[in-house]
Amino acid sequence: MSPSNESDNSKSPISATQAWVASSIFSIIFIAFIWILSPNLQSFLTTLLPDKGAAWYYWKLPTRNPQSMLIVWTLYLAHQFSIWAAIYWGQNNLSGKPPSKNLTKYNIITLAINALFIVLHLAETQLLFDGLAQDVPIWTSQGSVIIMLVVVLIIENRRRGFILGRKIERPFTAEVTRFFRKNHMYVFAWALVYTFWFHPMAADLQLFSGFIYMFFLFTQMSLAWTKIHLDARWIIFLESYVAIHAMIVAIYNTLQHGSPEMWPMFFAGFAFMFVFTYQYGLKLDKKIKMLIIGIYLLFVSWLYLPRPIGLGRELVYLTRLEVLWIPIILYLLALVFGGAIFLSKRAGMP
Repeated sequence: MSPSNESDNSKSPISATQAWVASSIFSIIFIAFIWILSPNLQSFLTTLLPDKGAAWYYWKLPTRNPQSMLIVWTLYLAHQFSIWAAIYWGQNNLSGKPPSKNLTKYNIITLAINALFIVLHLAETQLLFDGLAQDVPIWTSQGSVIIMLVVVLIIENRRRGFILGRKIERPFTAEVTRFFRKNHMYVFAWALVYTFWFHPMAADLQLFSGFIYMFFLFTQMSLAWTKIHLDARWIIFLESYVAIHAMIVAIYNTLQHGSPEMWPMFFAGFAFMFVFTYQYGLKLDKKIKMLIIGIYLLFVSWLYLPRPIGLGRELVYLTRLEVLWIPIILYLLALVFGGAIFLSKRAGMP
């Protein structure tokens, strides 16, 4: 029997919904394990250097151990290539089939791979407190998540539109959209696995917020070719969670390290994406959509109104259009990425 004609008997009796619930519970419980084991990391934490600004990664050890580097990079590459291999198998055996209600072999394999390496990363942190951050700059981790959000904008354009529900036909043609749909899993797998191994599993609110996001994204990646993977509500939650994570990181850095108060920029910027793009993927009444837009505009106004009416944020930030920086970056990058593939297709490239 050819791979394309694989029988439905190869599917697990476990539904994708059950696996999604179990994986979500596992994600939350595992955060508790990280917290419980955190006292064991005190010997590493006491060696960390003071925060030196936006380009500094606080959890980077002051010295580099070659043996630790070899172990961490070996674990990362093993995780990375095993997931890529599973995706390759899935594309050759499941592509073109209707999304499944139950788990397929791909789902079972990738859930097991990710669970295994999550446990290994915790063990590695306990023993070595090491990560890819020792060898690569912090912007590579941040940039990988931005790339993921940008590609989702392109893929979802034909379902929910690019902004205010309006679809963009060029450069996001059907051919360009197919290209990103076909290849996005490899890019996303790199972004997720790379970012996951960038950070140590230490007990910190910022890291907790990031790891729970990673675990949810691993769940999404592992449930490809199922109906859950295509659920618009779940996709929008994953896109929108960035606003929460970014706000937590910004507030924490202000309180702990005296960094400038930038949470309004991050939260309002990512919330802009939900209000003016993401919500149009939901089946909401037009009045509800307008209400959400109104609430967002009131929130932004509150940020800059003087105390005690508002937050009292300095108007200079408003004149810099800080709430638009993140949307502009995401929208422009989507147009650049889509335009590059559009031009390459026009030039006859495969």
